[in-house]
Amino acid sequence: MKILIIGAGAVGFSIAKQLSAEGHDISVVDENPKLIRKITEKLDVSMIAGNATSPSVLESAGVEEAHMVLAVTTSDEVNIIASILTSKYGNDKKIKIARIRNSEFTGNKSILKDYGFCVDHMINPEQIIVESIIKILETPGATFAVDFPIGDVILRGFHVPDDAPLVGLKFSELEDIEYTDSFLIVYIQRDDEMITPSHSTTILPDDNIFVLISKTGLPYFLPMVNRRADEVEKVIIYKASRTGMLLAERLESSPISVTMIEPEKDKAVMAAASLRTTVVLHGDATEIDVLKDAAVEVTDIFIALSENEQTNLLASLLAKKNGVKKTIVLTNEPELAHIINQVDVDVVVNPRLVTVSAILQHVRRGQILSIAKLGDSKAEAIELIAEEGSEIVKKPLQKIRFPKKTILGAIIRDNTMLLPKGIEAINPGESVVVFTLPDDIERVQALFSKKK
Repeated sequence: MKILIIGAGAVGFSIAKQLSAEGHDISVVDENPKLIRKITEKLDVSMIAGNATSPSVLESAGVEEAHMVLAVTTSDEVNIIASILTSKYGNDKKIKIARIRNSEFTGNKSILKDYGFCVDHMINPEQIIVESIIKILETPGATFAVDFPIGDVILRGFHVPDDAPLVGLKFSELEDIEYTDSFLIVYIQRDDEMITPSHSTTILPDDNIFVLISKTGLPYFLPMVNRRADEVEKVIIYKASRTGMLLAERLESSPISVTMIEPEKDKAVMAAASLRTTVVLHGDATEIDVLKDAAVEVTDIFIALSENEQTNLLASLLAKKNGVKKTIVLTNEPELAHIINQVDVDVVVNPRLVTVSAILQHVRRGQILSIAKLGDSKAEAIELIAEEGSEIVKKPLQKIRFPKKTILGAIIRDNTMLLPKGIEAINPGESVVVFTLPDDIERVQALFSKKK
């Protein structure tokens, strides 16, 4: 497929790297010489220097022949204009996806939705981050959260504390525990290694585990991983950024008590006027007195959502030292996510990585319903539909040859999650959750697709 990517920043670079590796014909447009040099040196893609709001630049990039256009610059205005211009070339089958951060364009009351717009899919990173944080808050002890669109299947990540009942157990011993038919531990992240567990694998303290589980089975699993994981009652949000305001607005309709810290006085005043029940404090979260004023010692989760990674990290470490139970830190640099995970931070969220995942989900359309990256690892969770006539429904499950590091997680049959053990075959139309690496996605997809 010929794909035109507008923007060679962190998002555009990641998408170009992934899709070019999958064999797509990629062209990238950007006017920043530094970004142009980086992508030219590292990737085998066509690079066009220029402003994407110029029709002549788009024509030079092959917009007429492109099957898909991804507008992912850091400017909403450039992405919108480029999408409008793109719609004037070729036929209506050209898919246009734009990264749009302003919720006035992407919200339910958006004028663009009422009157139509030249974008097939709008990706709002802040909204995706907020949804992810809320799912984490709703699951006691969770550090990662993804919900799948079909059935009652969810994916959660947990840090395993020293006193967790799971510690010291081999996977062969888990089969003797009640309710094990409602969950599957698919990966263990141990230091820098992502482990695919076998029967002899032992769960150790400080492991990070990724668990595929039914919503109904979640309450039974939680005590196995954390004896003391209580419901979240109080959070502190730093700062009144776009993401911070969206999160505070959403939490105001929940029982959770919210305090917001904002260092700029005018923004603090505006936040206080806009929010109904959130307590807004003017101050710097890197100052202990300000954290004490926010009652950090009785706070369950400190959520740092400023645009500055260093400030977010420092404020979170200070909050942890002064009594907060858990921290969530936002970083805009994908390469920093892994480094931050090495210090005393519980959850790292990255808007650019979630944007890449959301866009790739639309690129890999067809029978793929959803795609989610597992934290900062390379592994991805995919939900697919088994098509009539595909290899996956023609053969018994035991005879299907999956790629080496691919895990069949669950089958959703009649909206109920079933683990592969004991399932003889997959029926046409059923959705299946599979865990795999990016290089194997096409091979997995081929198993679920009808041969043409």
